[in-house]
Amino acid sequence: MVLNRHFHQPPVMHPKKRPDITQRNVDSFFQSPEFQDAVARRLAGAVQIPTVTYDSMESVGKDPRWEIFYKFSNYIKETFPRVYQSLTVEVINEHALLYTWPGSEKGLKPLLFMAHSDVVPAGESTTKQWTYPPFSGIYDGEFIWGRGSEDDKSNFIAMLTAIDCLLECDFKPERTLVLAVGFDEEGGAEQSYGARCLAEKLMDRYGQNGVELIFDEGIAGIEHRFGTDFALPATAEKGYIDVTVTVSVPGGHSSTPPDHTAIGFLAQVITLIEDHPFKSQLVRQNPTLAFLRQAALFSKSMPEELRDAILGAHSHKKLLEYMDEDRDRRAMVRTSTAVDVVQGGDKVNSLPESATVLINHRIAIQDSVQAVKDHYFNLLSPWAKKWNFSLDAFGERKQAKNITAQSIAINEHGALTLTAAYELDSSPVSDSEDPRFRWLAGTIKGVFGEAVVVAPELLSGNTDTRYYWDLSPQIYRMSPWRASHDPRGTRMHTVDERMPVKGLMEMVKFYHEFIRIVDEVRV
Repeated sequence: MVLNRHFHQPPVMHPKKRPDITQRNVDSFFQSPEFQDAVARRLAGAVQIPTVTYDSMESVGKDPRWEIFYKFSNYIKETFPRVYQSLTVEVINEHALLYTWPGSEKGLKPLLFMAHSDVVPAGESTTKQWTYPPFSGIYDGEFIWGRGSEDDKSNFIAMLTAIDCLLECDFKPERTLVLAVGFDEEGGAEQSYGARCLAEKLMDRYGQNGVELIFDEGIAGIEHRFGTDFALPATAEKGYIDVTVTVSVPGGHSSTPPDHTAIGFLAQVITLIEDHPFKSQLVRQNPTLAFLRQAALFSKSMPEELRDAILGAHSHKKLLEYMDEDRDRRAMVRTSTAVDVVQGGDKVNSLPESATVLINHRIAIQDSVQAVKDHYFNLLSPWAKKWNFSLDAFGERKQAKNITAQSIAINEHGALTLTAAYELDSSPVSDSEDPRFRWLAGTIKGVFGEAVVVAPELLSGNTDTRYYWDLSPQIYRMSPWRASHDPRGTRMHTVDERMPVKGLMEMVKFYHEFIRIVDEVRV
């Protein structure tokens, strides 16, 4: 594995047209404490509306929990009247919002921003652990507190604020700008009532690869690693699958138990699964490899042994050992396995007739949904044969690899059933050598400083971009603010989620400048 030692960082980019906009907004208005407080209050008001989504919600119109989104969309309309007067605003499936700012050059592909208005539940059991109530939207002059303050209402408010500031300066785009805002990114429905419907509308309008580039949320984009500030836009996402394993056996009275109950058998299966993780691999198409390369070339304090392992021609084993040492790093090179939910048994004097475990996998770049299913089949077939269990693996009964015989008879030991849900292969990988990535990198350096090293990364979670893959090959995921603004680190999806006002203003500046730069450049 020989890596290019001559990689160069893209140059800093600033808008060249309309310097008066830079002087008014970037150099003056954005520095004003009054403006910063106003933007913070906009986000605080959005946080105060509890747009919570839950797993397996029914469709809009059937499930009353969607009703709160009407209040949220009305709040946005009242908060940004100039945006609603100047842009075309469409409501898709009641709660998805589609903003279009038409450009004067119809031959240019549009720039597409994405966000989502829903948030995860705060959890009644943890309410007392919050510094402020989770939907209070408290702004203390430094942080905006509450569920959704970071994920993802901060991005949405920052995008609209940037657009509003450009409108106030009479900015007229040449390239069409589109903002698509879903409302069930956090898991309201497997097939999505929000982003999927938005993507279908955009496909009808712009067609296959009809969008120049797509920018969506991601991790806090500027992180300090190896003594260096890195901007880490994700150019790919891992895949996803939930696997349910069910052991079914005859029941009975607990006074005359067999050697193993359904729960005992399931415990064996769980141990087998956890003891046989997926293989770690660092394949060339994994963005993590590009990050490591650039970290080795540009970081200030990377250990020399690690630097040599990354840049060396024969150090692949050492590099994989480094990645496997830490669970966060390991997740970048391996399909993860998380045993999350176990159910079984009804009463202490009654033998359970079934026991079930739900296992979550985030699928690595080198694997696939089918590879995960094959892994389970080949791992559990010998176990099923040993105990003379029938095996129904994802609706199929077939010969396992390296297994000479397979019993499908149900006896007193019963059956082993595997099912899958939420199946999603890893995303296509956007090219970090593409000119559009250089536009992004140049903007980042212009906003956050030339010393920031921009490198692609792999996102271990999933975003609404999974519905947008056909619209553009260039999809980037990043929340453009410095993680160092919060000494406690990111708090999304947990107690005391909060957004630093400094980070929020960095978002506003980034979107403001990125809109202008992409409007000026051409492929």
